[in-house]
Amino acid sequence: MNYQLIKDCVQLAQACEQARRAPAVALDTEFVRTRTYYPQTGLIQLYDGETVSLIDPLAIDDMSAFRDLLLDISVTKFLHAGSEDMEVFLNAFGVMPVPFIDTQVLAAFLNHPLSTGFATMVETYSGVVLDKSEARTDWLARPLTPKQLNYAAADVWYLLPIARRLIDDIAGTGWLEAAQDECRLMQQRRAESPDPQEAYRDIGNAWQLRTRQLACLKLMAAWRLNKARERDLAVNFVVREEHLWQVARYLPGSLGELDSLGLSGSEIRYHGKTLLGFVEQAKALPQAQLPEPAVNLIDMPGYRNAFKLIKALVQDVAKDNGLSPELIASRRQINQLLNWHWKLRPFALPPELASGWRDTLFAGRLHALLAEV
Repeated sequence: MNYQLIKDCVQLAQACEQARRAPAVALDTEFVRTRTYYPQTGLIQLYDGETVSLIDPLAIDDMSAFRDLLLDISVTKFLHAGSEDMEVFLNAFGVMPVPFIDTQVLAAFLNHPLSTGFATMVETYSGVVLDKSEARTDWLARPLTPKQLNYAAADVWYLLPIARRLIDDIAGTGWLEAAQDECRLMQQRRAESPDPQEAYRDIGNAWQLRTRQLACLKLMAAWRLNKARERDLAVNFVVREEHLWQVARYLPGSLGELDSLGLSGSEIRYHGKTLLGFVEQAKALPQAQLPEPAVNLIDMPGYRNAFKLIKALVQDVAKDNGLSPELIASRRQINQLLNWHWKLRPFALPPELASGWRDTLFAGRLHALLAEV
């Protein structure tokens, strides 16, 4: 297929100016995230209905024209399974595309399987079988091969006509507004920045620790997250999660004890003294400053019954509305709701099942159920 490779600011400005004259564009990104905290953008694909542009962000020192396109509210941006792309845009440009519609979400409201992949969508709507052999390629390597570029171009070349088909199909169902709300929720989730002071709650088996041990874990988890962001390093490449837990559990007092707990040589060499400092700090905390005991949700009295009741309600609502239960509520969302209801974790916003289009769909039945559990 035909495409243009954009490698300088002049070409980028021209491509984005043309795209901003279109009512809608297809977007995709190719990125690498193996050892880094933030995604590393390798390529951006843009199709405005006339031209496929493959934008090389490694060669362009001023991407403001593309950022302006992302923020142009007169141009709808279509992506497929775009949650990670939202993070790419947010990290690279400080913004996310508006307005944004995810074709995977549109398809789910039209009773396609919830996680329908792009290749499946293309085959369903066009009969074309895409070559996905370049899915695991190194998009930061240069030069990109013709095979890589063709692979990348196909992702937007087929996306835009499929998006138009899906919009036409959903228009008569009444679900377009809900689908748009779900896309806004996707962006909201990606925009949320984890609070370092709450990072310890996501450490596996934190609930098994006593409060002083938990204080140590809280100090170390906050430090690790901040260090990962500062160095742009995946958190487990700072110190592995299970090693943080081990330090919190046994509160060691020497580098030799860290070694006996299984920490790697590099973890001890670079961070051993810091970790021991957090151990001493936790030991010195007065009782009043220790965190509340962590509670494991599934050990809450009534959890199994509450989960079962919510699941049954979801099934009923899904049947009544012709939607799949998986679209309405995942296990994660039900657990999020129960964590919120029983106040086991702090929440800045209401849980997903109790807000937006889902709250409207339940029409008060969910809140009534929660009042009984």
